[in-house]
Amino acid sequence: CNEVVVARQGQQRMHHFSHASQKRPCEVMPESFLHRYAKQVVKESLGLQLPPQPGHLPDSEDQSSWWDFESVKEEPWMGDFRPDMIAELKDGPLLIEFAYTSFVDDQKQALIEQLGIRAVEVDVSDLVVTPSAEGLLELKRAILHDASSKQWLYPPTPVTVVVNEVSNPFVEIIAAQHPNPLPPVRTRYTIQGLWVDVRTLEYGSVAVRSVAYSPLIVDQLKRLARKYSGRYVAKYKNWVFPSWARSLLQQELEALADSDQLVSGSH
Repeated sequence: CNEVVVARQGQQRMHHFSHASQKRPCEVMPESFLHRYAKQVVKESLGLQLPPQPGHLPDSEDQSSWWDFESVKEEPWMGDFRPDMIAELKDGPLLIEFAYTSFVDDQKQALIEQLGIRAVEVDVSDLVVTPSAEGLLELKRAILHDASSKQWLYPPTPVTVVVNEVSNPFVEIIAAQHPNPLPPVRTRYTIQGLWVDVRTLEYGSVAVRSVAYSPLIVDQLKRLARKYSGRYVAKYKNWVFPSWARSLLQQELEALADSDQLVSGSH
């Protein structure tokens, strides 16, 4: 509410803050608080721990690295686009988006790609708000230093193409005669009694969709997205993963699937 608060540190009640004007306490919603607090700690710390930028190999066994910012601006307008934050670095800007219930959709993703500016999304949806000094410190640590909650929106993850050492002229002739890709094959898993569909998109990316809504399955898909650089596409209500994660996703979903419930077929 932007009002002045006073630290109450008496002997009878738990230490807390209250409004200097003695007004009733504000009702704090976790989403709005996390969104605002995340921007505050990034602005104060001038940096973030980020996973490797697509196309760049990490210099050590630690896959993440700390990025130092020279300055940070909150919600600047960039034409028709308004990112949550823009950080200035020596080698150019970095756009930062914080996600709780609303993740970057196709429209915003297209604007980011059109700008051609590095961008990351920080998932704060799993963070728990605890009203204490220790709780705020843990939130700050998670926001700043947990690289698993961050994914790159731009540049895109490069597609890895595997070429056989021995060429097959017959396959090359067939490919030349059929330049358009064949319809993808859908694999359906039954997880906790519900269907989860997986299909390969035209350019190799993998789309995963829970046919029926289940909070437990959504939690599992969020975990996989953090682990394998996936992102939620609200328009199609599915999760899209880079091509390199296809076999890893298959292993993960097979482990979660109910026994004898795997079905494959054309989509």
